[in-house]
Amino acid sequence: MPSSKPIDIPSFASTQLTLLSSELAAEIAETSELIGLHTPTALQRAGLALTNLVVNAQRTGYGGKTVLELGPDSATVTASASTSHQKGGYDGPELPEHGIRTGDIVLVSEQPAGSAKKREVRELEKKGAKGVVTRVGRGV
Repeated sequence: MPSSKPIDIPSFASTQLTLLSSELAAEIAETSELIGLHTPTALQRAGLALTNLVVNAQRTGYGGKTVLELGPDSATVTASASTSHQKGGYDGPELPEHGIRTGDIVLVSEQPAGSAKKREVRELEKKGAKGVVTRVGRGV
């Protein structure tokens, strides 16, 4: 039976913060590499991005933060996309399959033209807004 030695909480917390910091750095590096190597359309096909979204609603959240509700642009949705008829919710086309979930850090920016140079893409990314996903739903 292992001894029940008390855990040094400051040491434990410090170790956890270091590990979380390393994990964040690794995820940022991986994401940056994917974004640099693939087009937005290829990223969407892989479930790593959602393109052609528009603002469906905007409100102020906790701490004065702006909360945006994004949904597919009706001008780019195929006719076969089904709609959601939830009471009091979004009533439009559903999002395509994706791997985005609550807590993910996202960049919302204008999509560059297919012929855009890397410098132009970086400028559009700088103009974009970074945020955290607070809710993901089929018709939300």
